[in-house]
Amino acid sequence: MIKVYGSAYSRASMVMCVLETLGVEYENFPFNPRSEGTQAEAYRALNPTGKLPTLVDGDLVLWESQAILFYLARKYGAQQLWVETLEQEADLYRWSLFISNQIEAAALDMLLAVKYAADGQVDQALIDDRTKVLARFLPVLEQHLQGREYLVADKLTVADFHGAAVLAWPKLAGFSFDQYPAIAAWIRRILALPVQKVVRAKAAV
Repeated sequence: MIKVYGSAYSRASMVMCVLETLGVEYENFPFNPRSEGTQAEAYRALNPTGKLPTLVDGDLVLWESQAILFYLARKYGAQQLWVETLEQEADLYRWSLFISNQIEAAALDMLLAVKYAADGQVDQALIDDRTKVLARFLPVLEQHLQGREYLVADKLTVADFHGAAVLAWPKLAGFSFDQYPAIAAWIRRILALPVQKVVRAKAAV
């Protein structure tokens, strides 16, 4: 059985959403980021970065969330959560990498600045700086999502699970998407999928 290391409060949530959508059974080890479990020797043998998630599928040990998502869709998807043509595949990579390379670091910095604020004192200079990064790149995504429900190929793909999760981070940190209604609607749409509720329920166990 597939093993997924990482809790619903980590990037592993994307992986579990994909597995739930595809109907693939898995065992979850609900490690939280920066937890004792991620620093253990046994876990570091699987993932030397000590980060989450990690997936074990038979002899394959895989880390980096997007690599895991692409692998699962290609191996188990039977055209679910993936695309049909090479051109659509290139588009999926393009938008996944755009979010990962241009937006994700700033989005995560904002979330962590709030989550780990010492004595509740948020580093506002950092928030302001990362907001400028988002202001540079979000208009590109907003324009792309005009009239679209999903990122690519007019269908739900792994790119949506990854992208919506990343864009939810600054929202949790208090960032307003009022200027970006298409992005806001897309985030709500993906986070409202039934599998999201299933995965969130695992966090309450």
